[in-house]
Amino acid sequence: MKKLEISIKDLLIGCPPIKIVTEEDMEEFGEIVDAHRDISYGQVEVDDEGKLTSLAIDLESITENNDVSLDEYEELSIEDIKEMGEDFVNEFGAKGLQLTSFSDWGSDIFLLVFEAMDVQYQIPLPDSGVTLEMNRHGFILSATITQSYYQLKYPEVKITAEEALEIYKKRQLIEMGAIQQDEEMRLMYFPISHNEGISVDGEFLELDQFSMDTPSVLKDITEVSDAYTEDQLLGVHEGLVQTEEEGLTTYKNPENDAIEISINRSDNTEIVVDSSLPFNDEVELNVEELQQRAIAFLQLQVGEVVNNYKVEAFFEEDDEEEEIDDDLTPEEIEMLKALSEADDEEDEEEDEDEYQFEPFVSFVFHRQINGIPIREYNAHVDIGIYSGTVRDSLIPLLDEKYIEEMVVKPTISIEEADEMYKNSIKMELTRVPHEEEEFIVYELCYVVKPTSEPVHIERIDAQNGNVFYLDDLSYVEAEEEDLEEE
Repeated sequence: MKKLEISIKDLLIGCPPIKIVTEEDMEEFGEIVDAHRDISYGQVEVDDEGKLTSLAIDLESITENNDVSLDEYEELSIEDIKEMGEDFVNEFGAKGLQLTSFSDWGSDIFLLVFEAMDVQYQIPLPDSGVTLEMNRHGFILSATITQSYYQLKYPEVKITAEEALEIYKKRQLIEMGAIQQDEEMRLMYFPISHNEGISVDGEFLELDQFSMDTPSVLKDITEVSDAYTEDQLLGVHEGLVQTEEEGLTTYKNPENDAIEISINRSDNTEIVVDSSLPFNDEVELNVEELQQRAIAFLQLQVGEVVNNYKVEAFFEEDDEEEEIDDDLTPEEIEMLKALSEADDEEDEEEDEDEYQFEPFVSFVFHRQINGIPIREYNAHVDIGIYSGTVRDSLIPLLDEKYIEEMVVKPTISIEEADEMYKNSIKMELTRVPHEEEEFIVYELCYVVKPTSEPVHIERIDAQNGNVFYLDDLSYVEAEEEDLEEE
């Protein structure tokens, strides 16, 4: 860490004397502290080889506790900031990284992304390099550094980007929804998050394995159990003391006056539930039972749910036994099992004095009006897997007047809106990361990009055809003259 301390000191404004303090059992995480005072200046993280992977610098703490100020330093041009970023990358990052994005985040903060390149196709490898946050004076505020190994696949490219786009456009790419805007509920068309690309041989390619942005699978709610009361679903019992104050209901433990359940209805736009009730972990309820309870609780709060909500499908992971290396001897296998059991016992001992939060399953309910989804009114209900009680919940409430006044017949057809959206996109040859056991493999495929960067269509008004755009900072290139004029 001594060498790293010297390098990081040179990055700090005023170069104050520092040391990096780590915990004995967590040496990969370190706190940057003043060498002579108990003052924190940031955090670092290193990998198994001692290479820097993460850095966060508290600039305000440094200036407040040392005789130094940003006013003493000149504001730099974009080119100078880029050059200083490159110096950092050359010292801490992998070789051959190139600057692929420079974004102005406002408030004199800039985001620089350096990535490795596919030399053959001259396209960047996402998440393969260094992401820097810097201020206008050239000081590093944070850094994320990828130090992992990767592999590139080079399948034969059989189609062009234009051909890939025609394949992608063969299906409908938008869907109808509604959004609250200017004190009314308006019909809108939204792009569908297919999370698919086109492979270089012309097939649809599921990107689920590469991205967490996957479309939700929704199921109808066919029935609601009437076997539960609100008190049962919240876990209310006679030993708790109930209080009411301006729409906030709380249930306290009389022994320590701690709030164990709270239901906040003080705002007529939402219901918020929070629970920290003790629980018994002897019996675990199945997902079907948990979902029934979540649906019952939602109905008790908002009334009719069968026609007004769909539930997001919950997928359980299959329980798989840990794979045992075939090359291990029976003695080695037994030793590994014993070590694993010892680790579990140690974890249990460490947790004995800490408050235990009950594991839960989150259920998401999608609000609809006449089958039209209203995304901003989706409800969330978390049910404890042992107690079967509501541990946390947020239920937005839709004003009935918006439902009554909503125009449900669009002026712009879905075909027209679909064509508008399709005219705004193109396909680009891209490298997409796929994590395997020991390293990341970058697949080669075509993915959707906007034709006019940096703007993406967010939605299209179904009544007048107005288009709303969503700026994506990753595409915003700061202009040299814009900075110098400020």
